[in-house]
Amino acid sequence: MAKVSILSFCFILFLSLVIPAVIWSQKADSTIVDFKIQALYRSAMLTWKTKDDLKNPVAVQILRADTFEDGPYQEVETISLTPGKKTYEYVDKSMGAESKYYYKLMIKETNESFGPLPTRPFFSPPATQLLPPLQSWSSS
Repeated sequence: MAKVSILSFCFILFLSLVIPAVIWSQKADSTIVDFKIQALYRSAMLTWKTKDDLKNPVAVQILRADTFEDGPYQEVETISLTPGKKTYEYVDKSMGAESKYYYKLMIKETNESFGPLPTRPFFSPPATQLLPPLQSWSSS
């Protein structure tokens, strides 16, 4: 009886280790393979790449949440992904306050979601180079 319970325990342990690995490997076949965000002055640049075998155009919603990772998210823009094009970028210039923002990408046709990724844009003015005062040239 003890051997049966030990074998059952080992079998259940094996399944609990193998099944998540199978589910994880299926996630690797997602439409978007690389999603990054870069903070800019009063804006954020989102970049992403698609997998090689995109066969049909799909629409990607860019969603943004102000302050909280859990949302609520609002649509900022919708971008169409086209076969043959692999890299995309979008600059969000519609940020209002100096706070942390969270972005997600969502494929409209499949509800496949990527993110959230956080960013905090720069709100102080960019550094400028000081120029010497203009000299007035007079001819005497």
